[in-house]
Amino acid sequence: MFLISWILSAFCIATVFNAHIHESDPSSSSKNIWAVLVAGSHGWLRYRHQSNVCHAYKILRANGIPKHRIITFMYDDIAYNSKNPEPGVLRNEPNGTNVYEGVPIDYTGEDVRKDVFLNVLQGYKMKVKGIGSGRVVLSTDKDNILIFHTGLGGEDGFVEFPNSGEDRNLRAEELASVFKHLHDRNSYKNILMYLESSHSGAMFDNHTLPHNLNILAISAGGPDEDTYGTFCDTDIEPCLAGLFSYAWMNYAENNPDGLRQSQSVFDHFDNVRDIVSHTGKEHPQLYGDWNIGKLPISQFIGYKNRNSSTLKTEIKLIRGASKHDTFNKDTIITDDATAADEHVHIEQKKNVMQTILNNLVQLVIPNEYIRNTILKQEPIDIHRNQCLEESLLLFDAKCTNLQKDDIVKNRQEKFNILAKLCDVGVMNIRQMTAAEAIEKTCA
Repeated sequence: MFLISWILSAFCIATVFNAHIHESDPSSSSKNIWAVLVAGSHGWLRYRHQSNVCHAYKILRANGIPKHRIITFMYDDIAYNSKNPEPGVLRNEPNGTNVYEGVPIDYTGEDVRKDVFLNVLQGYKMKVKGIGSGRVVLSTDKDNILIFHTGLGGEDGFVEFPNSGEDRNLRAEELASVFKHLHDRNSYKNILMYLESSHSGAMFDNHTLPHNLNILAISAGGPDEDTYGTFCDTDIEPCLAGLFSYAWMNYAENNPDGLRQSQSVFDHFDNVRDIVSHTGKEHPQLYGDWNIGKLPISQFIGYKNRNSSTLKTEIKLIRGASKHDTFNKDTIITDDATAADEHVHIEQKKNVMQTILNNLVQLVIPNEYIRNTILKQEPIDIHRNQCLEESLLLFDAKCTNLQKDDIVKNRQEKFNILAKLCDVGVMNIRQMTAAEAIEKTCA
């Protein structure tokens, strides 16, 4: 069973990680990195998506990644927008630097399209001839690739591009197919992808991203979570930054040299997840090949030594996500006037479900350490079996009566916890079965 090795790994995970972190010298890896940065929206109220991309560009360049290896997609309608009180200026934090200055934008306006992005990623230079800068990713099997998309998304598993006509949504299956094609061509070494949009976890939640492609995707939140802006209470109307985007960039930028050089992707993720989760808004998730998590984060965002004696490092606290305007969420806005009320009801039902799941684990597992391990919300490989199928049916029938609420019914936490409780059945560590615990809890 998957969970057996999963539980055992919890005892020795630190040893395994340390064995991999020093696989290579991160200081020499910056020139073997390609990056594709995408702001997937347009309009003044989506200010933060373009400031996120500009900030990311600045960090990658400061870390030594050559500018010809960074490709940017940005509608570019914000810096000189008539509503911008500082023409030519974008800030990603209050009183911050102008992150827009000096950032070359390869694809702007109507060229920020799904098909252009996929062609650029696959290195199809002739297909983007005459479009934007025409630059494409020309990676080899010695290169790592960083992909950062910040914008809008939907619960059906897609992220949006601002100007792709009727076909503006990049769906998980399309992206996974391109990834497989690149892998078959041996066109990269490893890929790390950051996704910030509402329901970003839905992109890969249904195991859309295979585990054997050397690709790890990090989403800003779970499949049923909105993502938010931060620094929303400034003199301008939009939020300055995305909550998740600012967290990973601020942490990457302000770490001491030692951590920036050797810290693993997993350790970086853990810190960012803690920063974001403490706001109570989002819970970043991991999908794909977890072996990538053992590598130094510098192999994807670069590393360049700096004079730490003259530079004060400070991980800035995030105050949370403001609700001062409708557009603080990275989601597809509809005209449904009842959507907000329905969202509240769904949240209440989610909380009830989580309480029930916690009680089930308490009943089944007497060992506190194993209980805490099972209750961790990291996604796992779920193997369908008779125990899981019966437990899911019994849970829906006895505990929640949520069959008509698909968003709640298909919560990943439910599948994860019940799968784990079924898997521990082959180990002598339980005091009752999952089915017995469901009957006892939801009688």
